[in-house]
Amino acid sequence: MEEKKLFSYIAVNKEGVRLKGTSSAVTKEEVVAQLFQKWLTPVSLDEVSKIFSLEKLKEINVGGVPLKDKMIFLKQFSIMLNAGLSITRALEVLAAQATNPRFKVVLQEVLKSVSGGVQLSDTLAKYPDVFDNIAVNLIKAGEQSGNLSLILKKLSKEYEQKNALKSKVTAAMAYPAVLTVVMIGVVIFLVAIVVPQLQDAFKSFGAELPLITKIVIAISEVINRFWYLILLVLVAGTVAFRYFLSTPEGLRVWDKFIISIPIFGPIFIKIQVATFSRVLYLLVSSGVPILQTLELTESTLSNIWFKEEVAAMRDQVKRGVSIAVPLLQSNYFPSLVGYMVNVGQETGQLDVVLRKVAKYYDLEIKTATSTLSSLLEPILLVVMGGVVAVIVAAIYYPMFQLTQSIK
Repeated sequence: MEEKKLFSYIAVNKEGVRLKGTSSAVTKEEVVAQLFQKWLTPVSLDEVSKIFSLEKLKEINVGGVPLKDKMIFLKQFSIMLNAGLSITRALEVLAAQATNPRFKVVLQEVLKSVSGGVQLSDTLAKYPDVFDNIAVNLIKAGEQSGNLSLILKKLSKEYEQKNALKSKVTAAMAYPAVLTVVMIGVVIFLVAIVVPQLQDAFKSFGAELPLITKIVIAISEVINRFWYLILLVLVAGTVAFRYFLSTPEGLRVWDKFIISIPIFGPIFIKIQVATFSRVLYLLVSSGVPILQTLELTESTLSNIWFKEEVAAMRDQVKRGVSIAVPLLQSNYFPSLVGYMVNVGQETGQLDVVLRKVAKYYDLEIKTATSTLSSLLEPILLVVMGGVVAVIVAAIYYPMFQLTQSIK
C-alpha cells in the first residue's frame, strides 16, 4: 500500500465561498474526488512537504483559544443549525474558517469524530482546554431536548457577556498598570544610572551631604552592587509564592485575603457572585438538573471560599432544602442574592431572576472598576511625582548648597 501524502487545497463551495484546508491521500486525484463528494470545486491543490510545512508551523500555538474565537464559533454554529445545515456541514465550514491554529485543528478532529457517529457533546468533552464542562453539559442538554441551536445561542451570549466584562475590567485597569510600570522604570533609571554618575562629583564637594542625598546614594549603591541578589530574591520569592498557592492551605489563606482587603475585596466578591448567578441562570434555563447545575457552577468559581459555599449548598439541596436558604445563611454571598432567588422560586421564574441578578452585578463590577481606575490614576501620578521629586531633590540639593557657598 502506498503511503498517504498531505495536500493543501483551496476550493469553492456551492455558495461561491472560498475555503482552505488540508487532506490526506495517495494521489491528487483522490483529493479531487474527496472534494467533489463534499460539493466543493478545487481551485488549487499542492502537496505539503514533510520536512518543512508552513501549515504545520502555523499549528504551533502558545496562547490557546481566545474566548472571543469561541464566542464567534458558537454564534455562527447556532445560526447555521437554525438555517437548516447539518451539524457536520456546519462544522466543516467553521473548521475551514477558523484562524486560530489550535482551534482549527480541534474543529477538524471534532468534524471527523462527529462524521463517524460520535455525539457532539462527547467529542467536545475530549478537549477540556477548549470546551469547559459548562459548554459540554449544555450542548448535551441541547442534544437531548432537540434545542441545540437555542442552547448554542445562549452559550454564545454567555461568552459574549463574559468577554465584554473581561474587556471592561482590563481596559479600566490598563492605564494604572502602565503608570505603575513607568514609575518603577523611572525610579530604577534615576537610582541605578543617574545617581552613580553624580556620586563622584558629590564626594569632590568636600562638604557634608544632606541626609536625603545620603539615603538615595546608599540605595543606589545597594542596587548596583547587589542587583543579582535582589533579582535572585525576587525570583525565589515568586517561586515560593507560587508554591504557597499550590498548597490547599496556602490557597485558602490567599483567597481569604483577596476578598477581605479594602476597596479590591468587594470587587472580587462581586465577580464571584456575578459568575455564580450567570452560570446558574444559563444551566437552569437550559433544563440541567439542579444538583448537576450547582456542581458545574462550583467548578466555574475561582475563590475556594465561594466554592465551599456552593458545595455546602448542593448538600443541603440534596436533602430537600430550598436553594434560597443556604444563600440567605451564607457568609460571603450578599443577602440580596438569597432574597432574589427566594422570589424566583416562589414565582416559578428562577431563571429570569438569576439573569437579572447577573446583569445587576455585571453593572456593579463595571462601575466599581471604572471608579477604582479613576481614583488610582491621580494617586499614582502623585506618588510617581513625589518619588521622582525626592530623587531629583537629593541630586540637586548638594549642587545648590555648593553654588550658595561659592557666592
